[in-house]
Amino acid sequence: MFLPQSRKKSSKRQFSLPFERRLLFSILTTGLPCAILSFVLLWTNSYSLDHKIEGTAFSILLWFSLGFAARNRVVNSVRVLSNVVASLKEDDFSFRATRAVSGDALGDLAIEINNLAQALESERLGTMEAENLLRKVLAEAEGVILAFSLDGKLKLFNRAAATFLGKKEEDLANHDAKELGIADLLGGPTSQTISRLSNGIERRWIVRRTHFRQNGVPHHLVMLSEASEALRAEERLAWQRMVRVLSHEINNSLAPIKSVARTLRRILSQNVLPERVHQDFDLGLDVIGTRAEALNRFLQSYAQLSKLPPPMRRTVGLRNMAERVSGLEARLTITVLPGPDIAINVDPDQLEQVLINLTKNATEAVLAKYTAETLPDLSGEPAVSVSWNVAGNDLELWVRDRGVGLLDASNLFVPFYTTKETGTGIGLVLCRQIIEAHGGRLTIQNRTDTAGCEVQIKIPACIVSDGQQHASGEKPKSGVRADLKYIPSK
Repeated sequence: MFLPQSRKKSSKRQFSLPFERRLLFSILTTGLPCAILSFVLLWTNSYSLDHKIEGTAFSILLWFSLGFAARNRVVNSVRVLSNVVASLKEDDFSFRATRAVSGDALGDLAIEINNLAQALESERLGTMEAENLLRKVLAEAEGVILAFSLDGKLKLFNRAAATFLGKKEEDLANHDAKELGIADLLGGPTSQTISRLSNGIERRWIVRRTHFRQNGVPHHLVMLSEASEALRAEERLAWQRMVRVLSHEINNSLAPIKSVARTLRRILSQNVLPERVHQDFDLGLDVIGTRAEALNRFLQSYAQLSKLPPPMRRTVGLRNMAERVSGLEARLTITVLPGPDIAINVDPDQLEQVLINLTKNATEAVLAKYTAETLPDLSGEPAVSVSWNVAGNDLELWVRDRGVGLLDASNLFVPFYTTKETGTGIGLVLCRQIIEAHGGRLTIQNRTDTAGCEVQIKIPACIVSDGQQHASGEKPKSGVRADLKYIPSK
């Protein structure tokens, strides 16, 4: 009857002697011929019986002593090497084998184990440095990084992911994707663009999906990078190019039209025509001249989209600026709510332009719902208000109104789109372009606490200090720069 190979091996291990005993047996067996020879020589010579017994006992004692000494020497060396290997298994690389002498069997083994320990230590150090670098990159990466196990549990994420999900980092680990409301991110093509609400603002994201293994276990990796600003920049560049082309072509047509209109008016003044014919010609030439001038002003206003200069920052007091802008509106009272007395580092002319546009839009939204004479009591709530707050070193500014609100928020920042009869459709586009040139963000939405609209402006790292200050003691300028003007649009 034959036993399986595994059972034969286990049986052999069960009945085999330990290495120390086998080594001792081998050493004693090696010295046995010498011991027998000494016994023969001792007992065949004419020694007394006492001397023979003493010599025999001494030979046996010497034989076993040398055998045990040799066995202990080998066993101790092997145990040292075993301890070094065990420490390597526990990721402890502080131990090294002694007596690493080349040319010796155990010495060569000790050298190789020491080399292995040094290689593993270097590899371990490189792995730790790579892991530390990965953690730092994950923590500082602006893109959202999420790693899920096969059962949909969130296993790895970065700080941007916690901000994206609007939760604390300690509340995310090992939570199910469905519980976090992001189960839709796990499925789909390897790359796609999606729209998603983040902090109440709809943004566009580029999503990339892939797989990786950690400790042999497969995981889903989802990476999101916000594309809203990049897409807006491309969109803005496309509009600027189109405006430049339109301005060039229309101006080429306007110049001869205005020239011909002036020539016809001069000829008309030099000829006598029937009164009715003269009036018709005069009226037609007036219409041509008026519309040509209006079209020219229209193009000049759009040219600001492509010719907006970069911000020229200086330190100004925010309260003075807000009060000055609120005083420019004569149709309605604009209330400047109490806020931190701060100085900010911005382009004051451009920021004034933004505030003028927004407060005029808010005023017109209120007057579209009421009139200045029939404005009802709003229970202490101002019809139009300007307020601000400080978040760290960032500025948060709001312009709120109690007007008609937004009917279609999707077209707010589309150039040429306007709901006003005399609007040009670029006022809000210009405002957002100015704020984004400062590295900030402008958002508009309907108010949730009451009727009306709310504009929020965030400008990062612009707070200089508390107290209203001005660079080099210069007083703030009134009005706006010559290259900027109010363009109403909402």
